[in-house]
Amino acid sequence: MTTTQVTIDSKQAHGKSIQPKWMRITLLVVLAYETLGCLSGGILLIAAPDGRLMKMPVDIMHGAFRDFLIPGIILFGLGVLNALAFITVLRRNKTDWIAAGLALGGLAIWFIVEIAILRELHWLHAMWGLPVVAGAVATLPLLPWNTKRKQVHPRTSRSR
Repeated sequence: MTTTQVTIDSKQAHGKSIQPKWMRITLLVVLAYETLGCLSGGILLIAAPDGRLMKMPVDIMHGAFRDFLIPGIILFGLGVLNALAFITVLRRNKTDWIAAGLALGGLAIWFIVEIAILRELHWLHAMWGLPVVAGAVATLPLLPWNTKRKQVHPRTSRSR
């Protein structure tokens, strides 16, 4: 009888996920919610860069942009990034933490820049921004330096 040591990428150590089910569901819901918001908002801003479809005058940007075309393209891109992160997290890919971090980090930067450009905090920032914070918290167990993610387990095997 010999004893060997096996390193396990323990997202699935002994069949149990290191990310609690409620956190996984929260992360997936946040990524789906933000995907839908970014894609729909981005499409509306690209389709009508003057802001009429969203009932927003261009002057709310205080001259930062000529119209909403560039912000619309960026927002649409963030939607695509969040969709890719959703798929990566859903599939439990090894890079799920990177995808979720980039998607949620991108949205955090979006909100900070948007608030700075608009020079005001609107209730919609809470509606779209607070889920980003919840998603970031739900991503923490996926980080590779999480001590539970890589564990060494003794495994006994019989030599024949």
